[in-house]
Amino acid sequence: MAEWSIAPVLKTGDGKPSVSSNLTASAKYIKNIRWMITPKNGLGFALLLAALASAHADGLASNYLRTQDAQELGLTLSSYSYQEPSVSVGMTAINYGLEYQKTSLLSGGQFLLAGIDYAAGTDRYSGSGTLNVPKYYYNARLAIGTDWVYGSQILSPYIGFGYRFLNQTGGGLTTSTGAVMYDRQSTYLYIPVGFKQRALTGDGGMLESSFELDYLLAGNQFSGLSAMNNFGYTGSNDITNRQTSGYGLNASFMYRRPDGWSLGPYWKYWNIASSDLATWTYKSGSTSYTKSMYEPANTTEEFGFKALYQF
Repeated sequence: MAEWSIAPVLKTGDGKPSVSSNLTASAKYIKNIRWMITPKNGLGFALLLAALASAHADGLASNYLRTQDAQELGLTLSSYSYQEPSVSVGMTAINYGLEYQKTSLLSGGQFLLAGIDYAAGTDRYSGSGTLNVPKYYYNARLAIGTDWVYGSQILSPYIGFGYRFLNQTGGGLTTSTGAVMYDRQSTYLYIPVGFKQRALTGDGGMLESSFELDYLLAGNQFSGLSAMNNFGYTGSNDITNRQTSGYGLNASFMYRRPDGWSLGPYWKYWNIASSDLATWTYKSGSTSYTKSMYEPANTTEEFGFKALYQF
């Protein structure tokens, strides 16, 4: 970002067990049963029952851990940081948000996962001076997955499509050094690929950990540089930059209580490469200028805590 006096902040260059209805056993079968329950073989019989009981318990546990039809709604609180290292620009904030998820079971053991999360906060900008800038963003995604049982745990991989939109309303504001801020909108289209892992706890609840990789398909950055027309410039146009390379990461570790509440920390991360170039033109006095503008490589990181209720 160039640091000019009266200049924009820029980036340049169920079922029950079945019972047989045939109650007549053969003599050989009765003899075998009598052999099994003699004192000599009582230990083996007990071990067999224990093994059957354990297998039944594992089955009940895996059924309880499987993905269920459900809806969840809750609150989030997080620490947010956006950085453009190459131009020494950063923004930090405390975000407050909402999260909603709906899971629907499909045939064949698959499930459909739909969700949206929203967060808002005031960014503390630092670069060409300092400034507080209002911001909000939301993520929406739709994914399909399935449950894999291994031992007494469940692994639920999924893949889908995601959309992220961020809006920062700084148009017309000036920083502590007089640089002009502008409206900024960021759009990402991406493919989320991830999994959830669930395991029982001793109190009847469960622990659910999740990890997700988001592959960026396309990014779009809008910069409202027409705001400069209110600060001595004329003919200043808005610009849009395209981003084609980047990825995101998401992780969470939730304790799901028997009463329907889920509590735990989460982490979000984006790493986006530099954009293409866009042309900005403006006039200062009688002189026309043309500049090639780009969105620098940047990272976004968020650490937070959320509380969700299942209904």
